[in-house]
Amino acid sequence: MAGAAVAGATPLIARAVTEEEIEAAEREQAELERLAQEEQTLLAAAQAREGALQQQLAVIDRQRFAAVERLRDVNRQLETVELEVFDINASIANLNRALARETDNLGARVRSLYKAGRTTMLETVLSSSSFSEALDRATSLERALAQDLEEIDALRGSRQTVHLRTADLAARLQQMDELRLEAAAIESELQRRSQEQQDLIFGVQQEQSSLDANIDAFQAEAAVVGNRILVLRDIRERELAQLERILALQQAQDQARELARQVAETQGTSVAGVYTWPLWGLITTEFGGCTWGQCPHIGLDIAGDMLAPIVAANDGIVLVADYVVPGNRQASYGMIVVIAHNQNEETLYAHLDDWTSPPPVSPGQFVSRGQVIGYVGLTGWTTGPHLHFEYRTNGVAQNPRNVLV
Repeated sequence: MAGAAVAGATPLIARAVTEEEIEAAEREQAELERLAQEEQTLLAAAQAREGALQQQLAVIDRQRFAAVERLRDVNRQLETVELEVFDINASIANLNRALARETDNLGARVRSLYKAGRTTMLETVLSSSSFSEALDRATSLERALAQDLEEIDALRGSRQTVHLRTADLAARLQQMDELRLEAAAIESELQRRSQEQQDLIFGVQQEQSSLDANIDAFQAEAAVVGNRILVLRDIRERELAQLERILALQQAQDQARELARQVAETQGTSVAGVYTWPLWGLITTEFGGCTWGQCPHIGLDIAGDMLAPIVAANDGIVLVADYVVPGNRQASYGMIVVIAHNQNEETLYAHLDDWTSPPPVSPGQFVSRGQVIGYVGLTGWTTGPHLHFEYRTNGVAQNPRNVLV
């Protein structure tokens, strides 16, 4: 069975990765990394701003706490003053009632005296029956008047005291109201500043979230580009290695053909009937027939046992001893050996074993007719162990039976 490849043909690279592609990807990666670094710098600045705002907010919170404590103290003072005012008002009411009673009593006595006429102290004494009685009357009258005057003065003093205390309490109440308004204003201002700071912090945090997302996106994209660069470099290295192998193979083939030409000139050109069978076995597909892998079939398929030795059909120089597609044991002909017998004639041996007994020859090596150059295997497109054998003149496949004996 034969594959679709042409013996001795150079494997083609489907698409070469250029240095320009790798450099473009590296520039893209560098730009993404630069953008990510810029975002990182902006993020650091935003974090610094947030830290400063947090410190300012902490100061404001402490000021708010002090203001709240002050407001509580003012409220406690107000409660105390309100109780004092209540007590003083009650005391003023009691004093006013007592003063009214005393005033009424004094008024009654004054009216009694007025009705009795203008009685002098002398008249009171003279109207007495005795001196002692007169003295007692005068003393009693004097005491009554003195007591009334003292009570009036005391009531006046109490009323004045109450008025003074009431005025003082009113002033204190006004002062407390002012303090309460001041504390409320401070609390309102601190609340406003706190809300303003919180809004600023929220804005900075939103900015940080956006920057974090941008950094993650840039870094992820840079990682993707980095992986692509690695893939491109790997492909490029494999392509260069394959190209080197192809160039070396072409050079070896050119050298082998030249050596074959020289040998042919010295020994004479091969003619029909001088090629020996590379493997004795049943012919499963003739030249010109069809297989599932090739139509028309351009060689002979010779069945053989696994690892049966395969020999060179004629003297020559080895051109190829490798996979028909380098590195791919399953492609087309699989492992092959190509031998140049002179300037025009070549033979190809395909589907050789590559693991247990790989070909014991190498490009540029001279081989003799009947020398083992490989072993029956299962590489490439094949349904069973066999040898696909081709004979070519000037690169054109011919029926091997024309030269085999």
